[in-house]
Amino acid sequence: MKRKVIALLVICVMVLSGCGKTTPEEKSEETVQDIQQKEIADDFEELMEGTRELYEKVAENKLLDSLEFQKQVIGYLGQKGYAAVDMKDQVDMVHSEQVETYCEKAKRGESADVVIYSVIEQGGVVRYELHTDGDDMDAIVSTVRWTDNKPCMIYYHKFKVHSWKYTEKGYFFIEEYHPPGFDGPPGEKGFRVKPLDRQLRELNQKYVLPIGYRLNNMLIINWKEEDYSNLNFYDLYELKYPSIYGKEIPYAMKEGAEYQIPKEEFESVLQTLFPITSEQIQKNAVYNPDTQSYRYRPRGLHDCEFPYEPYPEVISYEELGDGKLKLVVEAVWEIEMLDQAFRSELVVEPLEGGKIHYVSNTILSPEEDEPGWYVPRLTDEEWREAYE
Repeated sequence: MKRKVIALLVICVMVLSGCGKTTPEEKSEETVQDIQQKEIADDFEELMEGTRELYEKVAENKLLDSLEFQKQVIGYLGQKGYAAVDMKDQVDMVHSEQVETYCEKAKRGESADVVIYSVIEQGGVVRYELHTDGDDMDAIVSTVRWTDNKPCMIYYHKFKVHSWKYTEKGYFFIEEYHPPGFDGPPGEKGFRVKPLDRQLRELNQKYVLPIGYRLNNMLIINWKEEDYSNLNFYDLYELKYPSIYGKEIPYAMKEGAEYQIPKEEFESVLQTLFPITSEQIQKNAVYNPDTQSYRYRPRGLHDCEFPYEPYPEVISYEELGDGKLKLVVEAVWEIEMLDQAFRSELVVEPLEGGKIHYVSNTILSPEEDEPGWYVPRLTDEEWREAYE
């Protein structure tokens, strides 16, 4: 998601409304859209100026990407009477009734308007202004970021909404049409409108989000303590190494490179995730007993990541008798406008000192189709064909 916003800002047309001066000659040539854009910029920048004290405090402490700061910005926007949520839908939307009313009117073919603010990283905010006449839906999207110590609108874009839907689960999706072959960021955007139980959010943040769906298959295949054969240990090694060792993986991600990872280093990462033995790890990875090391091949162009994977959401849980927790996890896939793209049942075991062991994962739905976002690592045969 973060890359999605960055890509959007890279390709956007930079607008200087509110951050620069307009000459009399330029004023006389302003179109209706120019005036509308300037009005939005002035109002938007003035609104975000109200977060200056919050922004400067967290910027000093280098906490601009913290969830707590985003909650504070959302709270501020809510106090001003606006519907607001964070980009990753980790905070309940404030004034969600405004969006629900808009969707209900749109479904009935009535005219309606709504403005939704989406808080992004580094203190930025995206503004979505939506209007429907009962038939067509139009959107104006603008972004304010802090630039040279002041809020500045850096992006403005109008489009006709190609499709939209409001799901039973409480997600509102809109889509901007992109022609085949378009290589920019996706045109889909989703907002969680209905609130989610705080306990479910906390369970998700503690146990599921640190794994997620990016470049690993832990939440999308069946596995258990007795059988880890479906898991890709190399994906999980790459995922967890930085948080365990406090630094990046010391093996350069060169195309076609091959390394030997010391036995203790590789196994210690996996043993922080699972109640797993050294023998089980050796059975499911390429281990050399002579050198006591594991072969490691970084991903390359032939098995690189899919850039717009879904994010997980815990929708229910059960406390098991042995201290374990059973979490039902659903994948929210924005670019497919799906709030239940995949569902699984994850069992975790909380340990002393805040540590966690993941015990099993069971696919609930769909049972047959493989998720389209995960790219498996190259097999030995595929690797040889690509690099030898």
